[in-house]
Amino acid sequence: MPPTLATLVQNSALRLSVLAGHDRLDAAVRWAHASELADPTPYMDGGELILFTGLKLDADDPEAMRAYVDKLVGKGVIGLGFAAGVNYEGVPQALIDACWEGNLPLLEVPRRTPFIAISKAVSADIAAEQYRAVTAGFDAQREMTRAALSREGPSALLARLASQVDGWAALYDASGSVVATAPAWAVRRAARFVGDAERLRDRPAPASAVVSEADAGDDRVELQSIGSGRRAKAVLAVGTAAPLGTAERYAVNSAIALLTLTMERSRALQEAEQRLGAAVLKMLLVGEGDHARAVAGQLYGGLLDAPMRVIVAEPASAAAARFAQEGIAAVHTAQAAHSAGAPSVPAAAGARPSPQPPSGYLARAGEPCGLADLAAGNGAPATVATGSEAMASAGPKPSGKPSAGSSGKPAASGRQPANPSANPSANPSARPSAAQQPAAKLPAPQSPSASARPAAAQTSAPQPSGATSVSPAKPGVSATSGVVVGAGGGAPTDGSETGRLSRIVWPLEELADAIETAAARNGEAVLVVPDGARLVVLASDGGAAVAACGEFAATASAAQPGRRPGGGGEEGLAIGVSAPVGLSAAAVAFKQADQALSVARRRGVALVEHEDVAAGSVLPLLADDAVRAFADGLLRALREHDANGRGDLVASLRAWLSRHGQWDAAAAELGVHRHTLRYRMRRVEEILGRSLDDPDVRMELWLALKATS
Repeated sequence: MPPTLATLVQNSALRLSVLAGHDRLDAAVRWAHASELADPTPYMDGGELILFTGLKLDADDPEAMRAYVDKLVGKGVIGLGFAAGVNYEGVPQALIDACWEGNLPLLEVPRRTPFIAISKAVSADIAAEQYRAVTAGFDAQREMTRAALSREGPSALLARLASQVDGWAALYDASGSVVATAPAWAVRRAARFVGDAERLRDRPAPASAVVSEADAGDDRVELQSIGSGRRAKAVLAVGTAAPLGTAERYAVNSAIALLTLTMERSRALQEAEQRLGAAVLKMLLVGEGDHARAVAGQLYGGLLDAPMRVIVAEPASAAAARFAQEGIAAVHTAQAAHSAGAPSVPAAAGARPSPQPPSGYLARAGEPCGLADLAAGNGAPATVATGSEAMASAGPKPSGKPSAGSSGKPAASGRQPANPSANPSANPSARPSAAQQPAAKLPAPQSPSASARPAAAQTSAPQPSGATSVSPAKPGVSATSGVVVGAGGGAPTDGSETGRLSRIVWPLEELADAIETAAARNGEAVLVVPDGARLVVLASDGGAAVAACGEFAATASAAQPGRRPGGGGEEGLAIGVSAPVGLSAAAVAFKQADQALSVARRRGVALVEHEDVAAGSVLPLLADDAVRAFADGLLRALREHDANGRGDLVASLRAWLSRHGQWDAAAAELGVHRHTLRYRMRRVEEILGRSLDDPDVRMELWLALKATS
């Protein structure tokens, strides 16, 4: 307890007597100050004991004394000490009466007691109280440190904290849910402040708020954010019957520091764990399940022993994904160049964001880990191609042979681009469009994620759906990893390229936070690996992490600012989820998740599970400008023929294909003779230069008709 007027009165060495305000002697004394000013209040802060002799005051004037006392009471002065036998033989009665009326304690100071002795006594008591508070704080810190290191961890720490502050304490996780309370009866009380904890969590750390004052018998509740990043990892609530004292404040600050150390890890440790996670995932993708389990040890061991799902998330639009990929590479290349003392250079052609020190997800994502390369190549890592090698590798491949980075099977089409001399570096995401290819076969739609990568590691040969390739790290640029985004409580909203980049990758952080929080709350292991502008997650089938991913996607329009309700917003996410698989089928699950991601983009929805892909239709996959351009080019000659009034070849072809080549049924539908229909089909073959006996030709013509209908 700080020194009070009663403490000074009880000090026998001072020999003070109480003349007024006996019921207010418990007031804490912040300082003792001698002043003979008629109005010392401009120099007071409140809580002082004023010592005076009445040198410049008419202490016998009742009106003057009442005015003097009223000023002191209004300023918060807690007592008066009058020196008897100096300017007045005793304490004037007018002063005593004024102090009684103003309920201000009045102490008589005998002539033998100098004012400096009172000031020293107050100073010594304040110093002793501060020492006791510091000592008690260190003792509390030692106790809470031991509690934090015990098996109970945060729960034991909260119990020690509640005992130190003589109240209750509660811990909320990143989602705002109560995870621990002390004592146990405080569960209901802590539940009343869940909304306040959620609001504090969204403010930049460190943040605090008093959400309930100690009045009408209620607690005084103070909330403190836990964490050092852009967003709080948790929130601590402390409820007490009165404002916290110095010792209690020390205890709370110690608890905040210990909880922060418990929940936050050093950047070096984060990067090491993330590299370990990426290595484990890479080993799974190349079929080294036993090695992956050995490397993971206890960190992910439980995850690898049960059915699992692979989740792949990426910006919803291919353009946004490509922009994010190039922007992340530019930011990290600039950072690496700055660390090495070299001028910053863009990491990829067309990388426009202004280089800045990585923060949040940008700091943890880094260059792609090459996971898609491993999954697509059945364990053969993609070759890093740079400079002229990249341009050479982007050229046309021999027809019918497997392309680099594919699954080892022949490419979907062996045709070469119409313009093989085109410079692939002019457009990093360029692919030969359908309209530029000879009208031989309708190309299979490519996964949007394939075009969302820089050109350095892309090949021009078409790849099977889901077997996309990613750009390996640039030479000299280390691939860091982990998950977070722009400082300051949210994605930057400025109109710069850097602000746009942060807005695009911010939903990835939100998703990662939701998955990791749900897994931690339910005590399950989860592996989260940022792969450039992608987020790859390995989670237990039926666990909380997969459920959190579904909940996040269900509220995508609200949780991801900028995403349009119908899907396709640049700042939203497309998420693909694989079917549950065992450890040996991790590479298959990755391809399934990638294929589901592609379908999610095509359908304009936030999340697609691989089991649901077959429940849809292939027709929405044709809603692509390149596909429509190919279809228009394929059917252009027939439409020009019809426009000249020489027959309805397009309608006849549609009817004939819809009737599976049955002449009588198709002719009846058109209202013509079957010989007329046979003549029209021969004209179709002559104009297109293709045989309708070829099932591939019939398939392509039918899909072209559907794409342009």
